[in-house]
Amino acid sequence: MGTTGLHAAVNHPEAVRLLLGRGADPNARDEGDNALPLHFAAGGGPLESVRALLDAGSDAKGVGDLHRLDVIGWATVFADARRDLVDLLVERGAQHHAFSAVALGDLSLLRQVIASNPNAIHRRLSQFEQEQTVLHYVIAPPDGLVGGLFRTGDHYRTLELLIELGADVEARDAKGRTPLALAMLRGDWEAMRRLSAAGAMMPELEGQSEAPAVPAFSALSASISKQTPMLSVPDVAATVAWYRAVGFELVGSHGDEGKLGWACVRLGSDEIMFVPSTDPWRSRVSGVSLWFRTDRIDDLYAHLKRRQLAHAHAMLAGETSDAPDVRFTLDLSTAFYGQREFGIRDPNGVELMFAQSIDEESSS
Repeated sequence: MGTTGLHAAVNHPEAVRLLLGRGADPNARDEGDNALPLHFAAGGGPLESVRALLDAGSDAKGVGDLHRLDVIGWATVFADARRDLVDLLVERGAQHHAFSAVALGDLSLLRQVIASNPNAIHRRLSQFEQEQTVLHYVIAPPDGLVGGLFRTGDHYRTLELLIELGADVEARDAKGRTPLALAMLRGDWEAMRRLSAAGAMMPELEGQSEAPAVPAFSALSASISKQTPMLSVPDVAATVAWYRAVGFELVGSHGDEGKLGWACVRLGSDEIMFVPSTDPWRSRVSGVSLWFRTDRIDDLYAHLKRRQLAHAHAMLAGETSDAPDVRFTLDLSTAFYGQREFGIRDPNGVELMFAQSIDEESSS
């Protein structure tokens, strides 16, 4: 809704040039993200589309998009940083900010950005990215997004530089989490150690004061009603075709440009979901996610979160802990497709996702 043909054409440079030649406005904003076609192209289109839009007069800065990222942020923050595209944007007048510098892992650039504008270190993403600060972002992507592929170990140098440059270690995101609380939920011991050494305050351990008692896990087990595996496969369409030929029913799918990015098949009451194994951000996990449907997601989340924070407290204090290491892959959040969900990872790398339908919540 509110997206122009030029926005929709960014994956096809020839179509972009054709539309521009017919008078399409390269600076038109869509109604969803208040973004230019250039934002869309920078976020996933080919370099040729970006060049064509810039040549036609598109604003290389693109300030004012809903995510507070500017065009250069779409090229760096959402997924893997596109360095050749970034160079072109800067050549045409785009300006780096703290998030783009962090996503690029460029410490010299980060120093320059903060030196030219000390307030840049306090910049935040939008409410759709939980109003993360750069200190939150360097630790983990916004819930529900891939959010950059730079967290390979070298990013701890970026974290330390942000602390050195004056990043607020007690800043809270829209969910009330400090960077240390986020690192603790993620089981990121390196980030925890650095933040703690910088004086970050330990978040209060829930359930030890006036907070309502969290039910025992055994009492929550009855709320688990269904488990739906999601498998990474080389070709989703071919896989779905095979399952349908066997007798499975296709119950849902979505994708772009005619290529399936997700599909779900069902046989009786059992369902299996498929996603492409070629996604670079999936190459770092086992490829298997097990989904558990529940009608008590808040209680399950509170229980597992408390156990992980207790484990993290003990680790930081140099103590042994009976609590398991329950690393969160996704904090509790509401997905665009109509459910609330969070994820943890088992010791083998298998992700366990817990989900509750919003419709199920409203009817209970």
